[in-house]
Amino acid sequence: MLYAVIAVIVLVIYAITRSNKGTSSFLPSSKETYQTIDDEYNAKRKAKQDRIDRILEKINDKGVKSLTAEEKALLDEYSNSN
Repeated sequence: MLYAVIAVIVLVIYAITRSNKGTSSFLPSSKETYQTIDDEYNAKRKAKQDRIDRILEKINDKGVKSLTAEEKALLDEYSNSN
């Protein structure tokens, strides 16, 4: 039951963030160095969001039961931090 509630919350967050994909964001390519600490923070945050998005797509395709323990832990951490 807890995972179902978390999945619903994460899906709502996912839907909201997917609607904002059209906005431009500056992220350095792998060959570029970060200009500021903020750039590094934003790049790490985007990488984490991309990972969450992949997990949500997996839930959408295969269901919650297909998640690994690591993926479930990441979703728990993400849902508790936001």
